Amino acid sequence: MKWLSSFRARLILTVFPVVAGITIATLVLAEWKFVGTYKRLFAEQFEAQIGTFTTTKKKRTEALSVVLGRLAKNPVLLKSVSQKDFSAAIQVLRPDLEALATQGPQNEGPSGGGRNGGMGGGGFIGAGSGFGQRIPQGQNQRGPGNERTGAEADRGGGQRLSPAQMPYVALIDPAGNFLTSAKRGLPNGAPSRGKGESDSSAEFRRKSGKMQWLGDRKLEDVLKDQQIGYLRVEFGEDSRNEQVREVFITPLRDPDSGKFLGAFLFGLPLQVLAEKMLYEQTKRSEFGEIMSGVWVEEGLVSTTIPKESREEVAAQVAQAIQQSKRSQREITVGVNGVKHQLFYRVLNPDSPFPLAAQVNLYPLDAMHRELAELRLDVGGLGLVALLLALLMVLWISRGLSGPIRELVGGTHEVEQGNFDVRVPVRKNDELGRLAASFNKMTAGLALQEKYRSVLNAVADRTVAQQLIEQSGSLGGEIRHVSMLFCDIRGFTALTENMEPAEVIELLNEHMTALTDVAYQHGGIVDKFVGDLIMVLFGAPVSTGQDALRSVECAMKMLEVRRDLNQTSKHSLEVGIGIATGSVVAGCMGSDQRLSYTVLGHSVNLASRLCSVAQAGEIVMDAETHAAARELIQAEPMPPMQLKGISEPVHPWRAVAA
Repeated sequence: MKWLSSFRARLILTVFPVVAGITIATLVLAEWKFVGTYKRLFAEQFEAQIGTFTTTKKKRTEALSVVLGRLAKNPVLLKSVSQKDFSAAIQVLRPDLEALATQGPQNEGPSGGGRNGGMGGGGFIGAGSGFGQRIPQGQNQRGPGNERTGAEADRGGGQRLSPAQMPYVALIDPAGNFLTSAKRGLPNGAPSRGKGESDSSAEFRRKSGKMQWLGDRKLEDVLKDQQIGYLRVEFGEDSRNEQVREVFITPLRDPDSGKFLGAFLFGLPLQVLAEKMLYEQTKRSEFGEIMSGVWVEEGLVSTTIPKESREEVAAQVAQAIQQSKRSQREITVGVNGVKHQLFYRVLNPDSPFPLAAQVNLYPLDAMHRELAELRLDVGGLGLVALLLALLMVLWISRGLSGPIRELVGGTHEVEQGNFDVRVPVRKNDELGRLAASFNKMTAGLALQEKYRSVLNAVADRTVAQQLIEQSGSLGGEIRHVSMLFCDIRGFTALTENMEPAEVIELLNEHMTALTDVAYQHGGIVDKFVGDLIMVLFGAPVSTGQDALRSVECAMKMLEVRRDLNQTSKHSLEVGIGIATGSVVAGCMGSDQRLSYTVLGHSVNLASRLCSVAQAGEIVMDAETHAAARELIQAEPMPPMQLKGISEPVHPWRAVAA
């Protein structure tokens, strides 16, 4: 714990968090930029693909709307539907819808389709598909009896379509039901069959024969004009052959009454992305494969997203769309236990029909690996930086901690009162200048201590403290003070034949003992005059019981003197006089020499009472006796006229001191 409080430890504990914080901040910023760049690359790819789809969709819509709108006004078709002769209605629609389905391949050339007829199942109605051109020769719009045969279709340049490429055609009644006889596919160039007959290889199936999303609404209220929607359909005998169809739902109305007769539905494979090609291309990249699909009718249709994960991904897309109400978003999903980032965009945000969304997702494990490597690299650099910082701290602190330790040691010596301590000045830098200042400080403190010692020696220490606190000046003031004078009896005769050194030794012993007694009782030693000591009680600071303390001090002085007589070489007797009253107190003298003392009638009175006192006696004035009558037994003395005192004095003599 002592090491932790050292300068070196504090320097290390200061530098290390800074280096660690910078390392962590750098790592967080790098990760943030890396993840942002990673996501932006895929987002841009997604936006490019969805933009291509939007352009293609616009061209397809513009081209098909005109043709399908014209078909919806065919009187033969409307008559067949109004009479509920749906097979006849199919025969009317067959030639024109077959032509629409084959125009894309004729203009663009064949395109490969997957086994499951997914998103890459044919190049229908793409850019430059030729809609708005004249219907090919041989096409008939007049109703039953004038349909093209398969041979005629071939001669007209039509191309046979695979089951995955065949258009999905259905008739819908006003209640929103998919009519059974209208669920047959229309194989291009197939010979006409009787009513209700179908080519099994071209039959499409749906999960329900009704538009479940209508709920309690009427199809007539929803389908005011032609709409584009998206459906999931199955074709052929294998239920795995599922694909998304972009369907054009065109209303049928009686031209005379305007009565809603139902609608016919024409759907082609949704050509949004060449998802398999994209998957294969990105699979070889270091970032991982991009998988695509279309979410429609609460399900996901895809040839690249694993089948066992489609249901989970579809559920999460549905939940995100429902909760956020946003047409575009990115979320994180799990596919085969691996986190993937998923982008989706709703294809028909304003449609009254069920929403469909283009979905792209890519794995995050490659990004996580890159992040792990990034953390390892940055962490390694951070560790190296910490080690370098430690070496620098140790090197720097070695040059700092030595002088600092010396300064700390010198400070402890000053605390112990050793003002002669000095620290070495090693360099002319900040620490060197600090050491020099420290030495100057200790020299000044040593000089001040000498001054204090001298001051305490020539003045009472309480007075000296007051002088220091009040900047060397104690102004005159009126104070109520008790003065004690203690004088040695027969001192002149005793020391007449003594050596001066012996006299000084005798006085020092006597004065030291009595001074200690004065300090013990709160007195202030005013001065020494030969063998006399003068003690003040109440100046410059009062205790509140100054007269009582002065009497206690006098009694103790007599006791101490008697004890000294038992051990001292010379026996001495003292007389003590005490007077209490108002005096002038303050520093008096000259500008070069001041002395704290008191002046006044009571001072003279105390001096005269001391002269009256015999050896071992305490003589006090009446005011002092009144304050200490409970402490000491005293008797009144006869009134006497003292020198320098105009009025007679009535002193008291202690009888049991």
